[in-house]
Amino acid sequence: MIQCFMKSDYTVNFSNGNLPRLFSASKIDSSYSIYPRILHKHENMLEILLVRSGSGVYIVDEKRYSIQKGDIIICNCNVLHDEDPSQSKNLNTYCCTLTDVHIPGLDKNCLIHKTACPIIHSNELFEPLENLMGMIYFLLASDIEKMEETCSYLAVSLVAMMIQIIRKTEIEDSAKRGPSELLGIRIKQYIDTHYDEPLTLQSISDVMHINPYYLAHVFKDTIGYSPMQYIIRRRIGEAQSLLITTKYSITQIANIVGYDNPNHFNILFNKYVGMPPSKYRNSYIKKK
Repeated sequence: MIQCFMKSDYTVNFSNGNLPRLFSASKIDSSYSIYPRILHKHENMLEILLVRSGSGVYIVDEKRYSIQKGDIIICNCNVLHDEDPSQSKNLNTYCCTLTDVHIPGLDKNCLIHKTACPIIHSNELFEPLENLMGMIYFLLASDIEKMEETCSYLAVSLVAMMIQIIRKTEIEDSAKRGPSELLGIRIKQYIDTHYDEPLTLQSISDVMHINPYYLAHVFKDTIGYSPMQYIIRRRIGEAQSLLITTKYSITQIANIVGYDNPNHFNILFNKYVGMPPSKYRNSYIKKK
């Protein structure tokens, strides 16, 4: 007999009774003939997918990611996501959607930061993760009565396991990055938090306590854009989301993302998107 014991000082990720709640579980097989779920988002739910086998391409927040067996796709609430069915090769997945997910330092129903990569690999935890999600699906899909409470607690275990996988991935990624790249990420995180404020290269440099020219060099090497270009793209990207998810006027949206002058906002939006904000909103509504 091999007996294993729990550590008495393990970290508790959930407190005050704020436990995640399972909303649904799915098993998606490549052999199942059905129209794929087109570009969509969940306003009050977190979605976790696990690639059981095969490969394909998944789109999260307008970025395309190649996925394969063992990959986990994390879709925070209010994040647009989609599968490219033309790129799928025997792609089989499990999917769980959850509500009431409260992780310290993150928005409700979010499992990763907005700037984090939504695709992570399960590595040595693939098999237990697959078994756990498979058990949740099996119990919900079976005719066994009163399995909802069991599935709810299994969903809590799923979130706890995901937190550990994410933290381990973050530590490994940090170890691979040099000081300059880490600084570039810190700058990006600051801009992502304050993009709607009147930022300048000098004001960001003052906060970071570094030379503005060095800051601009490090940021472009890490992110691919100059700081001011990134601020504009960040604002316009947020404006796109507000145009398709709210009924705010264009002037209100311009103010929300950091532009006091609506005309200047319209010019920039047209330059980066290829059409005025009003046309973008109308075209999206027609497509929807």
